[in-house]
Amino acid sequence: AAAQAKQQKQQPKAAPSRPKKRPQKALAAMWDKKAKEANEQQKTNVFSKDYDASANKKVQKGQKGYGTAPEGSKSAARAKKAKEWVKQQIGLLISVIKKVGQLNANGRHEVTFGVMFIAYQDISDTLVGILRRAKKYGCLEFEGDMLFQGQSDGVIICLTPKADTWKHMPPGK
Repeated sequence: AAAQAKQQKQQPKAAPSRPKKRPQKALAAMWDKKAKEANEQQKTNVFSKDYDASANKKVQKGQKGYGTAPEGSKSAARAKKAKEWVKQQIGLLISVIKKVGQLNANGRHEVTFGVMFIAYQDISDTLVGILRRAKKYGCLEFEGDMLFQGQSDGVIICLTPKADTWKHMPPGK
């Protein structure tokens, strides 16, 4: 038994099994593809020595995709998240106007900017920006483009029928 144990110690150990490698051609093709993509991208980089103005296929103003982040990029994801946040803030704004406002002769909720400013001061510091977004989306109406504390306190903010169907209302509102 001792001789058998001695014999097992002397035998070389089998090499651990290795995971199968990709064939070299497939690996080389993958890196060639990556290198080609990098070279193409460098042709559109104005700071690169390989810059080629004719290869730069920029989207022109007025074309689809102008002023937006490339699809699937982190910037596009951030923009989508920000847009959703704005819609939720508009929903919160609509609920506050309904709470502190009064019904006008047309049966729509309305409030003056001065009252809204006081009511909203503990909620968010983005009132004017959200008011402008809500006006752009057609959820409310007010005179002028910009409202200023003090100067615009008497301006009436009135909800439109679209505000009644706003989908992005805060929970419980």
